[in-house]
Amino acid sequence: MLNRNDLLLLTVLLYGLSGSVVEAQPAPSSPVLADSQPSPGRQQELRRMLAHDCGSCHGLRLTGGLGPAIHAEAMQQLSQAAIAATIYHGRPGTPMPAWKSMITAAEADWLAAYMQRPTAPKQELATQEHRP
Repeated sequence: MLNRNDLLLLTVLLYGLSGSVVEAQPAPSSPVLADSQPSPGRQQELRRMLAHDCGSCHGLRLTGGLGPAIHAEAMQQLSQAAIAATIYHGRPGTPMPAWKSMITAAEADWLAAYMQRPTAPKQELATQEHRP
């Protein structure tokens, strides 16, 4: 029987194969935090977006809410490409929006890799939650 993470991955994979849903914009695909890293200032903005914007549905500590848990341990169950595609394109038919109007594909990929890091986002987000 498939668990929630398996279903999420399957949905993302099927979504990525559906030509009628995905627009002409390329999906993020870099496997690491590599060549096109956002500037340090933009990285801070992306971490803040994760804490506040994503946290509004996924819980302030990213342990789940309206959306599933997206802390590092949960994200390690998925591929970086699947996470980046979900961030960038959203999930049609669910409350998960596409963030492609707010971030680039490279930033979605960076954010996906960041979310999978064992120390992220738990400790860093806990210190950012109450900042204006």
